[in-house]
Amino acid sequence: MAKEFLSQKGVEYTAYDVSKDRDALKEMMEISGGARTVPVISVCNDVMVGFDRDRLEQSLTCLKQSSEI
Repeated sequence: MAKEFLSQKGVEYTAYDVSKDRDALKEMMEISGGARTVPVISVCNDVMVGFDRDRLEQSLTCLKQSSEI
């Protein structure tokens, strides 16, 4: 759902398969406070565990504003 949402918004993102990439798993756990649930999404210094459409929409507004500066 998160990938589809970001693609529909035209947002470029990097997806990591944490089941196969131990370094990505380690980084995910570090930025999420130890979460092992996916997705973990980091936008504008906001880290979300799980897909929250409204919160992600707000973070994308921040991302758009920061890219316009």
